Amino acid sequence: MPMNPALQLTAEELEKKVASLHFFKEVGRHDPQQLRILIQQSHLYSVAPGETFLKAGEQGSWMYFLMRGKLLVCDPLDHSKVIGVLIPGDVFGEIAVITGNKRTQDIVAPGLIREAIVFATDFACLHAKPEHNPLTLPTKLIVYRQIVHILRWRIELYRSRFPDHPMVRVPFNLIHRSPAGDTEEELQEQRDYALFLADRLQQLNTKLGPINNDVGDVVS
Repeated sequence: MPMNPALQLTAEELEKKVASLHFFKEVGRHDPQQLRILIQQSHLYSVAPGETFLKAGEQGSWMYFLMRGKLLVCDPLDHSKVIGVLIPGDVFGEIAVITGNKRTQDIVAPGLIREAIVFATDFACLHAKPEHNPLTLPTKLIVYRQIVHILRWRIELYRSRFPDHPMVRVPFNLIHRSPAGDTEEELQEQRDYALFLADRLQQLNTKLGPINNDVGDVVS
């Protein structure tokens, strides 16, 4: 969890804040009530210049969306070693959500600039048993499809940087949607594929190092 307290906003105010985020637009377009359920499990944070937002070593089920400002991905032992840069529109924390692994880096707001604004949603319900899960099958599929898209895009950054490296030449799988509509079988495929991509991304990060191109980096 973030080190600073969340801003005190109503559910209606939070819903307005995420109106521009594609991740939540898809859920709301399909079922506004499902969007409200996610909003109930969300917070908005203001991160002051120089403040540490997340610390390595924590386990968490929260995914984060940077809405304003800039955040730095830093070596937890030395914040002067900047591993990556996050800018508005970037998503981070999805690897920890999918794998359950501990976060590996600190997230810090740089000094001498305006505050950063981060929207955070707890996706623990993705792993809850069906009888205790407030999310419907279509909503869970929307979330997993978008997480898979984010992870594939991050791996594509490695492909563009290291086109001949054997670790990035493994082809992507294609998950075909059933003509019958949303199915539990596709959900399981999406889960398994997201885990595979998250593991591959962490391997690339370890073997080849983080990629910092100021449009989002490998952040778990």
